[in-house]
Amino acid sequence: MDNLEEENKTIKRINELIRKDKDIVVSEKIEKKGNYFSGKIEVNYLNETLFFDLLIPHHYPLTHPNSDNISIIFRNEEYIGLNHINLDGSVCFHPDKDDDFDRKLFYELKCLKQWIREYYIFKKEDDNYAYLIHTIESGRIDKLYFTNTHNNFKKDTFGIFNYSIFSDEKYGDSKLPIKKLFRLGFDNDKTDNWSKTFTEELKNKICKKGLYYFIEEEPIRKNLQGRKGIENWNEFKEFLSNEFIEYLYKVLKGQLGKGFYNEDYLFLIIGYKIPNDDTYEEHWDLIRISKRNIPIDYQRIPKQEQGSSKKRFKHTLKRNKINWRTTENIDYKRFFGRGKLDDKITNSSILIIGCGALGSSLAETLVRGGARNIILEDFDTIKGGNLCRANYDLNDMVFPKTVSLTKRLKSISPFVNLISISSKLNNFDLDETKTVFNENIDIIFDCSTDTEVTYIIDKLNFTGKTFSLAITNNAKSFVSITGDNLTKQAKTIFDFVENEPPSYFEGTGCGYPTFEANFNDISTLLNIGLKVINDNYSKGKINESFIIRPDFEDELVIDIEEYEYYNRYDIDSSIHISKSVLKTIEEETTFHYPNEFGGVFIGYKSDENFIITNILIPDEYKNGKTIFVREPGTLNERLSEIHNKTNCKIQYLGEWHSHPDGPTNPSSTDINAMKEIAKDKNINIDKPLLMIVEVGKVSFDKDLYVYDDKKLKKYE
Repeated sequence: MDNLEEENKTIKRINELIRKDKDIVVSEKIEKKGNYFSGKIEVNYLNETLFFDLLIPHHYPLTHPNSDNISIIFRNEEYIGLNHINLDGSVCFHPDKDDDFDRKLFYELKCLKQWIREYYIFKKEDDNYAYLIHTIESGRIDKLYFTNTHNNFKKDTFGIFNYSIFSDEKYGDSKLPIKKLFRLGFDNDKTDNWSKTFTEELKNKICKKGLYYFIEEEPIRKNLQGRKGIENWNEFKEFLSNEFIEYLYKVLKGQLGKGFYNEDYLFLIIGYKIPNDDTYEEHWDLIRISKRNIPIDYQRIPKQEQGSSKKRFKHTLKRNKINWRTTENIDYKRFFGRGKLDDKITNSSILIIGCGALGSSLAETLVRGGARNIILEDFDTIKGGNLCRANYDLNDMVFPKTVSLTKRLKSISPFVNLISISSKLNNFDLDETKTVFNENIDIIFDCSTDTEVTYIIDKLNFTGKTFSLAITNNAKSFVSITGDNLTKQAKTIFDFVENEPPSYFEGTGCGYPTFEANFNDISTLLNIGLKVINDNYSKGKINESFIIRPDFEDELVIDIEEYEYYNRYDIDSSIHISKSVLKTIEEETTFHYPNEFGGVFIGYKSDENFIITNILIPDEYKNGKTIFVREPGTLNERLSEIHNKTNCKIQYLGEWHSHPDGPTNPSSTDINAMKEIAKDKNINIDKPLLMIVEVGKVSFDKDLYVYDDKKLKKYE
């Protein structure tokens, strides 16, 4: 079948389907024109008659190539200003995607009639504010970005606003002029709420003055249906005071200086109130005025008519077309309205130490999540090998990481304050660093994987929150360490998770090894880690150290394990205990309440530092309200199997049991039992752990002990 025959078949099909709707008739023959089957339809529905241009894409029922859910276009420019009518006069609705030609066409005709019923006939108002429709001057784009300021502009106030020309470029083959403007503030000391960093950036560009006028009410054409803005200057006579019209004329004539013009044009912003979730906010529309086409006439007032005012001239507005431009309110709440991190993160002053693979990606994620204050620290410069997995590009090579990353982050958010430090922490006096950190920083993200950094942080007695982040070789694990003793924690945890050293050396000769991991693996693990941290902040939970381990061998699993951390400083001993282990213990002891119950700890041991990874439940035991005795049963066989499977890494660490409604203090029986375990050479642990759980109908508490020097010593 040739193309013409196929097109005629489609046209016949469209006509037949439309005829099945008794409310719609084809008023102008449907023909194939370019990429559309186009014609006109008449809709007689609920005693109303409406007319629409009809355009159906040639590949219908698929959508338009340059839009998401739009397929059939029903258009009439007379309806511009009504709710859900686009700037070109087309009805705005988004039908579900469907590959069935007939079903989808029927559905779209139904949607059109629904629009007629709800918005044309019954004038339905949506909950969300519908912005005014302005006829925009074609052939160029001028757009002003602004934020909310304090809502106290009074009706008919006017004056000067300041703006920065953020960019001025020609786009595409047609060299379309595009000018992006950012408002800086007003002459009454009201400033837009950009960050200090971004404001400085704007002030380093070309800055100009424009005029503002606050009319309070929308500049709407009241004699038309819908919400269409006024189009001619003489329609402004109901909104602008004579005093301002005279002032505007003087500015346009250059009588008040030349600082207002940019390329022979003056920008005027018109402000008015619009509703928001709280009460109202001040919206601003932009007008571009050419000094070659001043929209104001003036005439001399005869002397005998001047009266006491001595006013010599009268100014009137012409019928000139208003050159409306576009604006966008990108206040912080709007800018991050589609999603941001928790306020406890975004409102904190954050220090990122190390701006390589982890640090650069973390910084960008934080900024895109709404972070307001970030300090970047890194002594290194950017090399070619950094680009495959860090957020830099070819233009950044040779330059310091902090400088290039600052530039990148400034281009993402106008609300982040940035400070960069291009030297190591050990370059600063420790006491001075301690004071500066505790007075100015809330959160530290250490992405350096440098033990010197954790040495320094450990000595600072930092009162904020620290997260020491790292990825092991080949991205087998992601580790976040928080709390005290970062260096000690890091050694224990990395001895536990890491089974191979960093393996990549840059070039030849003497080089510093680094872990191997691609950008995708790093970003994936980092984003999961930051989600854990953010969720804990959102839910008011304590952020503990945690390990993320992807395991894609037998099944697709990403294991995330958080650990509570306990210390016994006098014997240089510590415990990391898995929170999932604690949850299981709580469930088991609650289930057996009011009787005692217990089991065995297994995990990893390095010197006197323990990581409790799991428990073993005895299959043979005796218990009562004040007694628990576990029997060997199959425990030894299960423990031996785990020990062998993990290449002797996981071993027996100690015991746990409950005291129903009782204290977490060890009894004499508990002390004697731990003494016997410590002496038993078959068990092979001279300092076993003990956890005593206080369990009740609603309560759960615990204390951890280690048997050392013939005593049970409690961890804090």
